[in-house]
Amino acid sequence: MQHPVLFGEFDLTVDEKNRLSIPAEIRRSIPADLGETLFMSIGRNRVPWMWPEKYYEYLATRIPSGLTPSEEQLAYDQLIFAMATKVTWDKQGRVLLPPKTLKRASIEKQVTLVGVRDHLELWNTAAWEAHRQELEKQATTILRQGSTPPRVGEG
Repeated sequence: MQHPVLFGEFDLTVDEKNRLSIPAEIRRSIPADLGETLFMSIGRNRVPWMWPEKYYEYLATRIPSGLTPSEEQLAYDQLIFAMATKVTWDKQGRVLLPPKTLKRASIEKQVTLVGVRDHLELWNTAAWEAHRQELEKQATTILRQGSTPPRVGEG
């Protein structure tokens, strides 16, 4: 399954009703066959991640499951699925952010929505700025590592 290519950084505000306007550029980049709903869960960097609905479901079905999953698999499933929420944009392109997710991730009113290849990340603007600066400091190393193709058997 193809996923949309999500990119860019968008400085936004969460309104008093916990709604976030998803920029039209992002909404247009998500093909209609992937739905108008996003799944939101806390990502490995402890900020909310959002995936298009059908792509999230596709990823979920690729993860092996079993009657008695390992402790690691159970913890992963609890983190990614039990704490996930569907958010659907309205006619104005706004999504209602779940209060539990906002609280768990300490999301405030000033946020930056970041496109990260196949998902979106929602950062407090100040935290994103600090993280972005750190990425820029390490850019040479990060780019070198990211451009190295995996060895046979690793990818």
